[in-house]
Amino acid sequence: MKKKKLFKNKVQMVIYITLFIIFIGLFIYIGQIDFKKDEDSEAKKFSSLYNLVPDNNLYVFCDASDVLDILKGRSGIVLMAFPSNKWSNKYASLLNEVATSLGVDKICYYDFKSDRAESNGTYETVVNTLSVYAPVDDDGVQNIYAPTVIVVKNGDVIGYFDETSIIKGSVTPDLYYNAYQEEVTKDIFKKTLAEYMKVE
Repeated sequence: MKKKKLFKNKVQMVIYITLFIIFIGLFIYIGQIDFKKDEDSEAKKFSSLYNLVPDNNLYVFCDASDVLDILKGRSGIVLMAFPSNKWSNKYASLLNEVATSLGVDKICYYDFKSDRAESNGTYETVVNTLSVYAPVDDDGVQNIYAPTVIVVKNGDVIGYFDETSIIKGSVTPDLYYNAYQEEVTKDIFKKTLAEYMKVE
């Protein structure tokens, strides 16, 4: 029996081999593409909401499920805030500055305003998980207020900061954050974030 040729002629052979090489190259290229969220665009979106924070910031957008996931056993730094809160802008700026200086790779940003207003179930679970830290109002309702920073290492909360979220009256961030108070806040962040970054 006559053996069947794989290629009819040399031109066909060259075309098939060339196509094969191109497909292998494409396969390798696609395998190397990073399909993660575009963190640069997220950072720019964040700085458009918080003008004291530079475009090249560490913030990535998260939701209640992401925060709960961190609290249930992972590690992460979470800023719970929203743009209409007058204290959030400065707090976000100071946290980003300290975290950047210590080599933190990202900060999870959760705008929880609508979830809190709607008593979203996952948000309520976050509050319950943080019941040791979250303040209780005069009506006995426990909630989280903006801005709040939570630092979690392997599921353990090693830092919970919400001191400006409970300031009442006419004090503004510009009055509160003099040079001294800025350094105090940054030092508090530095100590906890240094612990967070420590390799065990």
